[in-house]
Order: sequence, then structure tokens, then C-alpha cells
Amino acid sequence: METVKTFISALMSAVSNCSLYSKDHTSVDEFTRKSLAILDKLLKESAVLEIMLVEDDLIINKTPFREKGLQGAHLIKRLKRKGLARVEFLQGVTFEELRQFISELIETNKTMSVFPHIRSGVLSIQLDEARTEGDFDSDDISSFVSRQVEMVKEIYHDISHSKKFNIARLNGIIGNFIAAFRKKANILKLLSHAKSLEEYTCIHATNVSVLSIFQMENLGMREKLILHDVGIAGLLHDVGKLYISVGTLGKKETLDEKELEEIKLHPLYGARYLSSIEGLPPLATVVAFQHHLRYDGQGYPELCMSSIKQHIFSQTVAISDFFDALRSARPYRKGLEIKETLALMKKEVGRAFDPFLLDNFIRRMHKALSDKGEMN
Repeated sequence: METVKTFISALMSAVSNCSLYSKDHTSVDEFTRKSLAILDKLLKESAVLEIMLVEDDLIINKTPFREKGLQGAHLIKRLKRKGLARVEFLQGVTFEELRQFISELIETNKTMSVFPHIRSGVLSIQLDEARTEGDFDSDDISSFVSRQVEMVKEIYHDISHSKKFNIARLNGIIGNFIAAFRKKANILKLLSHAKSLEEYTCIHATNVSVLSIFQMENLGMREKLILHDVGIAGLLHDVGKLYISVGTLGKKETLDEKELEEIKLHPLYGARYLSSIEGLPPLATVVAFQHHLRYDGQGYPELCMSSIKQHIFSQTVAISDFFDALRSARPYRKGLEIKETLALMKKEVGRAFDPFLLDNFIRRMHKALSDKGEMN
């Protein structure tokens, strides 16, 4: 394992220099050649060098890598940001292949290229196969959604008590919902209704995640990494509300000015918290901060209204957030019917919402209503 440790050290030195300078810098070439020389030695002993990521541990050729050190921790961080769970180096790796792999490892929003002698696997979440074979029926979907909601509750419980959570479980939930869409599940059957104030945060987070994946799917953005990132961003968009007093969140009367200002701080709280968590897509932080900005530049936090335009993921989550908030019963009002909710949203086109994104969402929701045979 000492040779593996030396390889990882040289590899991550190349990655660090590539991030600091460029892939064509002489220092990157130097560390890439050093990495390749060590890798060639390893591949003479075995036809493949397999590096797997299991939560916060590295598994090298099926053996736990105990002494990963700082560079090993750096590799874990890079793999998580890239959404990779496995990398395999095969005999015959060339200098150009390895250098290109190194340069792409630092590009978090780009899918890894296919290389002749380097294989990489995206973060793969195993779905309950018994529940995903064939078409869903209503009972199956209800049970499926309930299991995901329970896991979301566990995540939010962990955040509120320890300020940490299981990222593998988070990825599992998103992977499950992506798989459900691939099985052509109707979006309306994947939405839940909160029965109490206590479970609203988790139910709402789950619904916003599902609705955001739904939007991206129907915009033709079916790359799993994109769906994964927007799903996580939707699930964690309101995490800042865990820092808001229960009295303010659950108040039935109109909020006073002080309470309203407290509520408006939750995007800042959420972004600050998420930015401290390693392994999350960077866009989760962006969406938490921006989801109450508006298409017309209004909204909050006010400190960034004049200089920042909403990211497309933030705009997508904002539509999901608004829709689910209106259709859900709250302490101070009843939930609205879906068609009534869509009609109200349409009045905000070009103001609160991007016209193209909103038109896509409304059309797809009407189709979902028609497919499900509902006319509400």
C-alpha cells in the first residue's frame, strides 16, 4: 500500500497544480509523469488499479486503504465533488490520458470523458430492485415515497441535532427518485402531503426535490449528474429554516416586521451551513442562497439583488418551492388545488419566474393531471 500512497500523493499534487495554474503548466507535466511512472509499477503487479469511494473511505483493489493521509483525503474530496464512486486505471495508460483525467477531475460541472485505459463510475445508488421492476402501481409508489420521506426526516434530524448528516443516504434518496422517473412514474404520485407542522419541512423538501428533478427531466437535461445535483439542491434548499425559531415558522397570524426579517435570513443561514459540508455539489449552496431571489431581480437576500442573477437551478427550485408551498396546507391557510396554484403562478411570469421555465412546468403539470385522470 505504500506505493499506492505515493501514487495518490503524486496524482493529487498534479491535480493541485492543475487547479492553481493550467493543465499545460510544466509542474502539472512533472507530477503527471511521476504519477504515471508509479502507476506503471503498480499495473505490472496487477492488471488494474481500482480506487473505490465508500462514504469517507477509500478501497484499493478491494482492500481498505487505512493510511490515506492528507492527499488521500484530498482525493476523496475531489471524487465526491465530481460525483465519482470508482476509478479504474488499466494497463496501457498514456501520459495524455492521465493528464486529461487530472484536468477533468477539477471540473465539477462536466461529465468525465471516456478514456481507453481509465474508467470512472458516477455515484451509483442501488435502488430497491423489488420496487422498481416493471411499472409502479399506486400502492407501490405510496410505500416507495414514504420510505424516502422517512430517510429525509432522518437527515433533517441529524442536521438539527449534530449539524452533520449522512451524504450517502442523501445520495440514495436522490438516486431512488431519478430511478422512479426512469420508470415513468407520474409526478403527482410522487408528491406527499404534510399532516402536521412538525413534518412539513421534510415533506416540503422532498416534494421540491422531486419537482425540480421533474423539471430538468422535461427540459431534456437527463444527465444523471445534473439530475443528482438539482435533486440535492431541492432537498436542502430550505435547510436554513432549521435556524429559525419554531414560533415564527408556525405562527398562524401575519408575521410582524421583526419576524419577517428573521424568516428572510434563512437563505443566508442555509448557504452558510451547506458551504461547510464536504461532498455536496457546490450548487446546493448557491440554490439555498438564491431560491428567494426573483427573475426580475427582486426578492431576498437583498444584499445580492442588484448584482446577482439567479442560476438556472435556483430558478428551477424557486418554481418547485412556490408550487408546493401553495398546494400545501399551512397553519394560516388551506392548501390550493393544483390548477388554481398553476393559474396563480402564471400571473408571475416574467416577474417571479423565468417565462420559459414556468411555461414548461405548467404544461408538464397539466399533462400529469391529464395522465392521472384528475381534473382538480
